[in-house]
Amino acid sequence: MVDFAPAARVAALPPNFWGAMDAENARLSALPGPRFIDVSKGNPDLPTPERIVRAMQRFVDDPINHRYPSYAGRRSLREGVVRRYRDDHGLELDPDAQVGIFHGSHEALMAAVLGLADPGATVVLPDPGYPLYTSAIDLAQARAETVTLTEPDYQPDFAALDHVDDARLLLLNYPNNPTGALATPATFTAAIGFAERVGAAFVHDFAYASLGFGERPLSALAIDGPEGRTVEVQTLSKTYSMAGWRVGFAAGNASLISAMRRYQAHAFSTMFGATQEAAAKALLGDQGAAADLVEVYRRRRDLVITGLRGIGWDVIEPRGTFFVWVRLPEGTDAVAFARRVREEARIGIAPGDGFGAGGRGHVRLGLVVDDATLQELIDRLAALTSAADLVR
Repeated sequence: MVDFAPAARVAALPPNFWGAMDAENARLSALPGPRFIDVSKGNPDLPTPERIVRAMQRFVDDPINHRYPSYAGRRSLREGVVRRYRDDHGLELDPDAQVGIFHGSHEALMAAVLGLADPGATVVLPDPGYPLYTSAIDLAQARAETVTLTEPDYQPDFAALDHVDDARLLLLNYPNNPTGALATPATFTAAIGFAERVGAAFVHDFAYASLGFGERPLSALAIDGPEGRTVEVQTLSKTYSMAGWRVGFAAGNASLISAMRRYQAHAFSTMFGATQEAAAKALLGDQGAAADLVEVYRRRRDLVITGLRGIGWDVIEPRGTFFVWVRLPEGTDAVAFARRVREEARIGIAPGDGFGAGGRGHVRLGLVVDDATLQELIDRLAALTSAADLVR
């Protein structure tokens, strides 16, 4: 067999953070022993609401959806995005110029970086932050500059970036993955001020837009406005348990949306029309199921926080997302600790190192299994580690 080497830009990419964990978790799951509990990823376990599934079934039956759809995305879906911003954030958007439809927020973020950053351009990203950001910057052959999210609230320290005088993009993500922190108005005001100073576009990854406990997470567009320098990326994955559907969108500055759409048209083409129409129904219809979902994750969060603190873990209570972020004792190697938990307790957790230097010494658990399984997880961890092992 002839063996071809990949392109240099692909060869330079690190192994996919989630793919490597998946492979190891699958290997351990196949071994004899208690069932393997995987809370290493943000993969929702609850079913998509029935009204959305029924809508999808109807739209699949319609022959009009068996043809290529428009590159612009269905008008109904773009109108759905407009409705959510109007009802949830008090903003008015132009569905034609200020909304773009993508195959999930992952692809929208790729479109933002690759559609806007030239080789050598500076892209500022958060630390800790979602691993995709670094991958996108590498593919764009841009240069990464990190802004530290400072504890205990995990807000960006822009004062530490006084040396940066030119950047193409600023990337932030609230509610924050992996820490569960929420943004404040001051956070976004500072972000916009920094972006103005260095001439950057502000890309806000708003994947967990609906998942705030006790308060609705703040939209960056509510601070900057859709006419400003901001574009916000969202997904239906978390709000409606539609992770496998691959539906996302971006909203905000028309020139940024235009560049992202242009990249999308060449890199990914169009999305199945039935999926778009069902997604529109999700956005335009009753939001009761989305609100119920927040309460499910709140209950799971409280169960896990109480249980882990009860066995001595240093848990940072998340104000949003469906993750729990844990500090390990000073000097603990999170990768080695996660491996020990995988192999001895048969539990998959994410070491914080995968989210950047700022994640070292931490681990992340996803609230993506039912209450009984979470209780079993706590019991296994209690048996594995004593309180003395995990208290500073």
